[in-house]
Amino acid sequence: MTNPKIVMLDVGLVDPPEDPDRMEIDPEVIRGLLASIVQNGLLQPILVRPRGSRYEVVAGDRRFKAHQLGNINTIPSISREMSDMEAAIIRATENLERENLTPLEEARTYFRLYEKHSMSWEDIGKRFGKSPGLVKRRCDILRMPECLQQALHKKTISVGVSEELWRIADETVLTYYLTFAVENGVTVAVARQWAQDYEKSVRFQSSDTAGGGGVSSPYEPVPCYIPCDLCHQPVELGKDKLLRICPPCWSTIKANM
Repeated sequence: MTNPKIVMLDVGLVDPPEDPDRMEIDPEVIRGLLASIVQNGLLQPILVRPRGSRYEVVAGDRRFKAHQLGNINTIPSISREMSDMEAAIIRATENLERENLTPLEEARTYFRLYEKHSMSWEDIGKRFGKSPGLVKRRCDILRMPECLQQALHKKTISVGVSEELWRIADETVLTYYLTFAVENGVTVAVARQWAQDYEKSVRFQSSDTAGGGGVSSPYEPVPCYIPCDLCHQPVELGKDKLLRICPPCWSTIKANM
């Protein structure tokens, strides 16, 4: 295979991706990249595909945006004819290799290949070295309530915690637990306990409405659990112990647990 030919394209003839996987790009990252380009030049050309008399970015959107920000007139590019599916796979590959991709962006990337390009979970998993189950699990994020999706996008909760909280169907209850989880941190085990407590209260209410006997009142206090700061196991709120110590002593206790 011959080496691809690098051409200098007028930045004004290049368009950003029509269907980007990234939901947003940090402006500070673009400014930092621009500074590097000014200092060292563009070390890796962008990949584009012809679209009539113009070109669409397939890989290298951040490099392209840095050139726009710096009013740099031309950009080193590799132009290649490719189908929509080929472009989507290349774009997904570039983004999935980046460590800072959020779970929501990863889900959008997989689901676009599944829905728009008719790739199966198995095909997607094989293409990116993931199990079909993990690919499907990530795509399930797109079915979650908006509040959970945004928390995942901001990386304030883990995927495991979001999956447990998703079991809480009542929006008010979900918002309460999610806020606590974001502000204080929570393990999957504690989130699972919260979901189980919620489901238990719902069963109590259903049984009471149906006239069942011998069922505890749904208004009885339901234990609430928080993660222990040392072992991270759930402890019932009210039974936890408060110890006021300085940070060095705290570190010593944790190190010797």
